[in-house]
Amino acid sequence: MDVLTLRKTRRALSTKSALFAVLLPPPVHGQSVVTVSVISAAEKFASASKFQVVDIGPGRHTGGFRYHATRIVRVFGALTELTKRGAKPGKQLYTVFERGFGIAYNLMIVGLARMLGCRIVLHHHTSKHTLSRSWRFIVLARVAGPNCLHVLLSEAMAHNLRSLYPFVNYVHVSHNACHVGIPKIMARSPVHSDRLRVGYLSNLCAEKGLNIAIEAAIKCRQRGLDVAFVFAGPAVGAEAKNALSRAKRILGDFLEIPGKVSGPAKAAFFETIDIFLFPSLYPHEAQPMVILEAMSYGLPIITTHCGYVKELVGDDGTVLDIDEGLPDRIVEQLEQYVTNGDRRRQRSVDAQSRFLQLRATAAVQLDDLMKALFVVNSDHRGPAP
Repeated sequence: MDVLTLRKTRRALSTKSALFAVLLPPPVHGQSVVTVSVISAAEKFASASKFQVVDIGPGRHTGGFRYHATRIVRVFGALTELTKRGAKPGKQLYTVFERGFGIAYNLMIVGLARMLGCRIVLHHHTSKHTLSRSWRFIVLARVAGPNCLHVLLSEAMAHNLRSLYPFVNYVHVSHNACHVGIPKIMARSPVHSDRLRVGYLSNLCAEKGLNIAIEAAIKCRQRGLDVAFVFAGPAVGAEAKNALSRAKRILGDFLEIPGKVSGPAKAAFFETIDIFLFPSLYPHEAQPMVILEAMSYGLPIITTHCGYVKELVGDDGTVLDIDEGLPDRIVEQLEQYVTNGDRRRQRSVDAQSRFLQLRATAAVQLDDLMKALFVVNSDHRGPAP
């Protein structure tokens, strides 16, 4: 069956409809990137009449009165659209579980949708409530109802959710790997210059490991290792900016700070480094998109054991425990890559191979999610209310 025929067949079977009440970019971050990709999959799977998208995000506002004013207006827009759709069979609401005060917006939208008889599909991108029990999530899950379909990023997250909240009935795993493209360059040269280049890309702040990365870079120079570092991403706060200025004074040409990168600049970042370093100290890491992107480029990964990162990287990367000796152990790993080219090349192959396997699995999981959203009786996790 060709693709066109398959799409027509799927659309003929599609008798459910969904309202997507989601945070669209800006700002651009992992959650918004995945949300846009899920909507794109919906566009390919179902006819335009089967779903509607309402942006409930803050736009370019990062906080304060304008942030919440924008959100409140947009959330009421979503409530209006839900009301217009009415209480009819086969209606579904797709939204994302939010942290902090965002739970209030979740409760408003999910509460009305439940009253109107919609089935709730709740996508989880944060892991705090799956690593420890959260009363906020308990409240939201009760409001969403027993037929709510919870979409988790990994098997471990799904297992933890079920263990912490036995009343959750329906869980679907949808990995983030399918939301990362396959780079045009699939084979990497052994190194990109005489000097090994280590890349670190994140929101540059202490919580995401900036101070650890700086200390490791300085120790590399003290040991005489010919290793250069590239710290990409926006500096978050005055403390981070001061730390970067100090590091640049100490490291000189051994440190590049390109700032925020996107599009071709981001691709160039990955294409011109040899190792990817992600020394995050954030305990609730879920499935960082930047690690998946680095793996897609065949970059050996050095990261930290926080949240679900170890499950993501598996045995094909280096996952270090967080303690006082962390910078020294990062340096030790880098020294091994400097002196052992075969190890570096094998880790490169392993990283890309793991990414491609994860991506293939994730593509099937995403297709199953589309069926749960749009195809009646295609999902074994339970009928719509």
